[in-house]
Amino acid sequence: LADVIRDVLAEAVEAGGSTLRDHAQVDGSLGYFQHSFRVYDRENEPCITPDCTGTVTRLVQSGRSTFYCPECQKRS
Repeated sequence: LADVIRDVLAEAVEAGGSTLRDHAQVDGSLGYFQHSFRVYDRENEPCITPDCTGTVTRLVQSGRSTFYCPECQKRS
C-alpha cells in the first residue's frame, strides 16, 4: 500500500496538484490531477472500475465528505 500511495502522490505532483475551487500554482497555473479522480464528487454515478456494478456513495462525517464505491471497497 505504501508503494502505491507514493506512486499516486508522485502523479499528483507531476500533474500540478488538484484544482477543485481556488488552488493554483505560484505562477497562476491550475493543477490537473482532479481529472484522474475515480470517485470524488461522483455521488450516485456508476463506478468506473471495469466489471464493477457499484454506485459511488458519499458519506459525510464532521462536515467532510468521503466518496467511495461500496462494491470495490468492502469492509473486511
